[in-house]
Amino acid sequence: MTPELAFRAFIEDKFCFALPLDLVDNRIEAHAPIRQYHESFQLELNELESNLDTSKPAYIVLRRGDSVTFITYVPYRAKGELRNLFLERRHSVVQQLGARHISYSIICKEIAEITDARSWVERDAEALSLSTKRIQCDKKESCGCPEHSKSDLEDVEYRKNKCRLCDRRMKNKISSEALEALRELQTPCTAVQMVWYPFSIRTFIMSANLFQFVDVATETLELSYIRNGIIPEHVAATLPNDRPSFTFYRHPDTQLLYFIFHSPDDATVQERMKHTMAIPGLINVHSHDRNVHVDQKIEIHDPDDLVFEAKDERIGRFRSVYLRNKFEGTESTYDNLEADKTFYDKVR
Repeated sequence: MTPELAFRAFIEDKFCFALPLDLVDNRIEAHAPIRQYHESFQLELNELESNLDTSKPAYIVLRRGDSVTFITYVPYRAKGELRNLFLERRHSVVQQLGARHISYSIICKEIAEITDARSWVERDAEALSLSTKRIQCDKKESCGCPEHSKSDLEDVEYRKNKCRLCDRRMKNKISSEALEALRELQTPCTAVQMVWYPFSIRTFIMSANLFQFVDVATETLELSYIRNGIIPEHVAATLPNDRPSFTFYRHPDTQLLYFIFHSPDDATVQERMKHTMAIPGLINVHSHDRNVHVDQKIEIHDPDDLVFEAKDERIGRFRSVYLRNKFEGTESTYDNLEADKTFYDKVR
């Protein structure tokens, strides 16, 4: 099928979400379209992510409601001559496909600029601001300002994200079973736990009747522990003492969703580091993608310290961290802390 016919079919089929395009021997080639299967925009973007390469440019036609956006994806890791080719050809490709069907043309340099819904929220805000300026300008006919240079197709070009999207770039891979388990957290008294395991997870699961998370060899979060009907007093007993763990728990009384990150002192430094680095991606990306929003975070180093509270800040017994003018945490500190505090308080 020619790219023109593939694009026409995409425009006519409202259930098509994205159409990836490529340049082969300076000719456009269309790949199979990605259809809409999910209830949220972010989940559709997740499907698109597997079609993108961090070192290979691409064109993507993407549908959002009634508008169609043409994306020129030129990643930093791609060869310079290939990036330039895609940038030079982007206007002619739009015209070849049919510019009258396209609302916006944008340039993206990172996958997250395409596949994170927050990027689209930022672009929507900029578009709204530009639209407001057009309305407020009194010289619509003679004005040559950028606000009135808009045609049917608006070329936004490249806009750097205000949000750095670090959590999405650093997120761990997660299995489809693990993602589905997160959906169960809407039910009170439900707990889902994820644990780093350096040995066979499947054998342990069968013997302990648990589903616990993580294949360390590939650093992938695997479905591992899901329990229904567990009362708050019994959650601490499920926390392992020899390795870090993540546990989500929906409290039956407050309906709050707690995220417990437990890092025992017996864990290795490497395990603690991986555990800490996995938290933003797990809470801000994987959980949000499944419409699961954490209400309260708890950090502890001993299961006996688990107490479910409702506060505005992180709770639990966590290692001391110095913030300006105060220390937070409960770990033992060395004798010169007060002297260090005096020194840092003088730094402005």
